[in-house]
Amino acid sequence: MNASESVAAVMKHDRQWQIKRLFLQEKQVSTKELCDRFNISVETARRDLNALEQSGMVRRIYGGAVLAADSIGGILDLEDASIQPWDTRFTQNLEEKRAIAKELLRWIPDNSILALDSGTSVLEAAKLLYLKKNLTILTNDMRIALELSSNTDHTLYFIGGAIKKDDMITTGFLSNEFLDYFSHIDLAIIGTDGFNVNIGLTDYNVEMGTLKAAMIKKSSKVFVLADHSKFSINAFYKVCGVDKIDLVVTSRKVPRESLEVLERQGAKTVIAPCGQP
Repeated sequence: MNASESVAAVMKHDRQWQIKRLFLQEKQVSTKELCDRFNISVETARRDLNALEQSGMVRRIYGGAVLAADSIGGILDLEDASIQPWDTRFTQNLEEKRAIAKELLRWIPDNSILALDSGTSVLEAAKLLYLKKNLTILTNDMRIALELSSNTDHTLYFIGGAIKKDDMITTGFLSNEFLDYFSHIDLAIIGTDGFNVNIGLTDYNVEMGTLKAAMIKKSSKVFVLADHSKFSINAFYKVCGVDKIDLVVTSRKVPRESLEVLERQGAKTVIAPCGQP
């Protein structure tokens, strides 16, 4: 596969991810809408719909397609099966996560406004924020909020919304609307379920992915924390492309090829001193 074919394949994959998300939101989408939204031909739109129909996600109708009646349940089952319990995730690659958090601290300026995503890697970063001065912090993670309120004097805002009890986080449209009250955020610190360097950040949960995307859109800079295991995961929902990321803090266990791709796409990478090359 030559370079132009590789780019075309990535664009196709990215477009089909966006189409899946569109069906989850709208339930029914016309061929014309796909053509207009993604600037593609009718033939390309039909091929995309045929692929989704073969996967069982949609059912073709005249002029477009509708979300299959049983597809949402299957997607939710996939999410539940893919995400391990929080206590299990917390202990995985813990030394690596702590080294990444320590490295991240050097890049966080005092006197700034931060949005902290949920997750175990971001929690390790939150534990070190007592070393910074005069931060304003927004988060939807109850564990992170408790850590910050107990051990720092920073100004803290907890993002409201529907509570996801297993993870002790809030999600949903109320969480997204909460961010609208702020004119800007200096820095979003984002964890991720998966990291495909040709696609970007991915998430198992569409509501959580949507909130991450809202944080990213509101923020002047985006820093991503990702231990090496995340680079082998391509979760179902795309959060953002690599072009939206300013800094990736990871470890030397990440394949060199992945780091090179990130650098070529303009995302600076910083390697935390942990693990073997």
